Amino acid sequence: MANYKLLKRLERSIYLIKNLPGISKGEILERLRNDYDQEISDRTLERDFEILKTDFGLEIQYDRSKRGYVLDDDPERIATFFKFAELSSLAEIYETGLKDYKTFQKWVIPDDSSGFYGLQNMKPILKGITLAQKIRFTKMNFFHDDSKEYIVSPFRLKEFLNRWYLIAVPDGMEEIRTFGLDRIRNVHILKKKGSKFKNIEIQLNQFREVVGLTYSLEPLQKIVLKVTNEQIKYLRSLPLHHSQVCIDDHYKDGWGRVNYELKPNYEFMAEILKLGASAVILEPLALREKITEQITIMHKLYE
Repeated sequence: MANYKLLKRLERSIYLIKNLPGISKGEILERLRNDYDQEISDRTLERDFEILKTDFGLEIQYDRSKRGYVLDDDPERIATFFKFAELSSLAEIYETGLKDYKTFQKWVIPDDSSGFYGLQNMKPILKGITLAQKIRFTKMNFFHDDSKEYIVSPFRLKEFLNRWYLIAVPDGMEEIRTFGLDRIRNVHILKKKGSKFKNIEIQLNQFREVVGLTYSLEPLQKIVLKVTNEQIKYLRSLPLHHSQVCIDDHYKDGWGRVNYELKPNYEFMAEILKLGASAVILEPLALREKITEQITIMHKLYE
């Protein structure tokens, strides 16, 4: 059985240090004991810090100016750790057995994922990535109601909007492609080593420059939004992108400013449109005009 107890403790320690920078070791131990019923020693906490550094790449440092501990702030790495902790918590729930299902069903209202059928593919795909071996699968095309078989070199799994995608390079190609796990069938790991590509890391890094899955070769852009102070609180708790910088009450009228440095794509525009009347794009002008065009089309549909 996985050491869920340790992972929970690590997650809570990271949460405390992230949200209370400068917290002392004694305060961490006290909060773990009083708030989370986790009684550990000073020495165990030091070991936990070492595990976070060696296993997860999260470094806890003592800041003399704050007289307490701070987290080496890498938003993407922290987000990945919290996602791992979340998935492990779900795994713990499932591992406890069906005896807890009625309680889960009674008290938990999950997002509707009933139409998602790809989770069974995660295990063989992850194994293929770990072993650096090719995988074969059938991809269903929902628009044309047909299918196609692929042999690919798998590189990453990526989550977006509660859906999972495989990032891979199909045989005979040099560019990465994304495949929705819900459209994949009959996954098989082949006894063939995955192909190596000199620029694969450059291609993969393009996902850092966008929201979601659609990337482009356009240069990074500085994007400035005027956002209500109330909405900024939600953006700060769930950033749209790792480059996000929020400034409360920047315009002194109940509105703040949010800056991004990314390549604006369809997914980013969709997220901005979701904000409705709580946000407006100030820069760049070209993106502002694209959003204006979408709003105009939407308005005509409702006339």
